[in-house]
Parts: sequence; structure tokens; C-alpha cells
Amino acid sequence: MVVVVPSCCADHANFISIETARMRALDGVTVVAGEETVALCAARGRVTSSAIVASHALPPFNQSAMDGYAVRIRDFIDGSATFPILTRQAAGLMRSDAIPNTPGAVRIFTGAVIPVGFDAVVMQEQCQQLGNAVLVPRCPAHGEHVRWSGDDVVEGAIIVESGSMIDSRHVAILAAAGVPTVRIRRRVHVGVLSTGNELREPHEPLDPGEIHDSNRAMLLSLLEEPALDVTDLGRIRDDPGLIAKTFEAASGDFDVVISTGGISVGEEDHIRAAVIAAGGTLAPLKAAIKPGKPASVGHLGRASLIGLPGNPVSALVTFLWFARPILRRRMGLHPTDPFPIPAIAGFDETRRPGRDEFVPVVIADRDRDGRPVIDRRHRAGSARLSSLLDADGFARIPGRVSMIARGDQLDLYLFTAAFRL
Repeated sequence: MVVVVPSCCADHANFISIETARMRALDGVTVVAGEETVALCAARGRVTSSAIVASHALPPFNQSAMDGYAVRIRDFIDGSATFPILTRQAAGLMRSDAIPNTPGAVRIFTGAVIPVGFDAVVMQEQCQQLGNAVLVPRCPAHGEHVRWSGDDVVEGAIIVESGSMIDSRHVAILAAAGVPTVRIRRRVHVGVLSTGNELREPHEPLDPGEIHDSNRAMLLSLLEEPALDVTDLGRIRDDPGLIAKTFEAASGDFDVVISTGGISVGEEDHIRAAVIAAGGTLAPLKAAIKPGKPASVGHLGRASLIGLPGNPVSALVTFLWFARPILRRRMGLHPTDPFPIPAIAGFDETRRPGRDEFVPVVIADRDRDGRPVIDRRHRAGSARLSSLLDADGFARIPGRVSMIARGDQLDLYLFTAAFRL
């Protein structure tokens, strides 16, 4: 049973909801200007800049959906009939000679043009060929096994809306509609940097007090999308002047700049002051989120700025909730939230209420309704990367509750969905 703590007792008076923080993060964020035309085969993962209209119907002609015999319903007198086979119609061929306007059937194959005047197809398995004639055991319904012209798409209809990310489904229907090129938005230019005197590259040896930079590598991998043009800006020392110069230079080249570390309130956290010195803004979102409380957003020049915490799990959670929607809006997509699925807690937990907490969980079972039963196998923590390794996603524990019991329903954010833009 979920135990709810009254709001007066919860430690979240200075925070706003995650959803409100997300709306604040999107304030003033616009779609990038600029378009280009690419070949259809190169359009996957790109975002359309205008609607694409069908220049012809799909299918473009009345088409057989089965191998069988095309018939005219008017030719049936009783329930069954024996017709002479008037001609043969295969896919890709169109007869130039007229078909006699007398009772009869046309041997036809899947995808072939339905001859003019014929209005149904009877499957070959239901018929019996008798030399040059065919026994049709019943009168079919009008349009049976016929794909009428325009059944799928009518000429002039919008087949792909503006602001759609092209995937294999779009490629298929655009190819069927004879669309060789697609007008798309230009790529969003993204710069990624880390700050911290203690950081070293993965290939560098560590001296006492140093750590390898995992955040930048994680973010660069999350940003590997066709609609993004990502640049690794490297790691910057905790030098306010150097950080300010880096942001000032980046703001002229990038649409989005994402940094990690240096956004809390410590004496060595210089990001916010450096951005302001460079002429920009960067304000904490003050979201009731755990981990990830220090996440900040702002602007400098044309660039949207996103400051993520230095601890790697915090950086991941805040990227999914705040950086992801900013990137989607800049790309020209609707800035949707990560999509949860209902899951059942397979664990008991007592906690201090306050902020909504995202904890790594594994799908351990399914209940009799098919819902995932989730379990925690590691201690959570903003710096515990090992907790993510065998996890299937994040469970969201509402900040207002002080106890989770087995059987309680929680929102589950699967990594397979959340890691995609």
C-alpha cells in the first residue's frame, strides 16, 4: 500500500513539479531555421519541414488482392455458376484488347489490374477449373478481394505531416507514392562539454583524486541521431574565464550546448556565473526530481543552454526529462515526455518523501494481467553506474509517498524507449 504524506509535511516546498519544470525549460525554445532536400533513402531519422502530398492514389488502379478469378456479380443467376475463362491477367500487365461483354471470368493474379466492369475476385482455392471454364461455387460480395484505387491513399491527401521524424514506415509509403526526395529541416548543431579539474579521458591514467569522464561519452552516445550534428567540445578546467570564453564561442556555432558539472552552489561551480559573464542566462529549474536537482537551462546567442549535474545517473535522468524535450523542439518535433508503462512493485521500501525519485529497476516477472513486476537489485545513487547495467528502466516513485509495498502500481520508463529522441 502506498503511504501518502500530507503536503505540509513533505520536503518539497521550494521545488516545482517535474512537468512544470519541463515547461519552463521549453520557454523560448524554437525550431531551428533552415531546410534541405535529401534523397528518400537518406531521410530516415530526419524531420520533415513541410507536409508531403500524394501525387497519385494508392493503389493507383483497382487491384486484385488474391490469385483467383475476377467476375461480374451481374453474371450470377443462382448461387453458383460455370463461366468460360475469357482471358488471363497477371501483375504488371495491362491487356490492350477488349474483354468480351458476355458472362465469363478472368484468370487473375495478386496485384493485377481488375478489368473494367469486373467487381469481385473469388479465390482460386474455392473454384474448380474445368478446361477453359471455371466453376465458381457462390456469388461473391461486391468488392470481395478487390483493392479499389485510393483504398490506401487518395490522390492529393497528406501522407506525411510536417514535423514528422522519418522512419521505415514513412520510407515505404513515400516510395510507393513515387516520392524520390524529401524536404527536411537542417540538422540541429549540438555541442557537448564537461567541466572539472578532476576529469580525465578514458585512455588517460589517473592520478590521486582524478576520475575518468563518463558523462560526455554517455551524452555523445545518446545524441547519435541522424537529425543532430554533434560536436565534442571536450572537458574544461574549473576556470571561470576559460568557461565563459568557451560558452561565448560555442553560442555562435551551435543551436544547443549541453554541459555537465559545475552547476551546483559550491565554490568550484562556475558554469552559471561564466554564462552570465558571457552575456547569457542560466537558471536552475528547481524541479522536485531525484537525482538531478541542480539541472539548469538558459540561452546564449542563438544557443539553448542545458546544464546537467556532474553525477552520471543525475545527468542521465535530467537529460531524459529536460534536455530531450528541448532537443525535440529544436528539431521541429513535439516535445513529448518520456512515455511510461504501468508496472507493479515487487519490493517494499520506506523512504523520505519530498522529490519524485527515479530508481533503476529490472523486470523480474509478469502478473496475471501481463503487467511487468519490477524489482530493485542495487542500491540507487546518483553516482552508481553499476545500478543501470542489468536494469530495464527507471521506476518513478512519487515524492508524496513515504512507503512502497509489493503490489503497488508505479510508472516504468523503459530504457529502450526513453533513450530514443
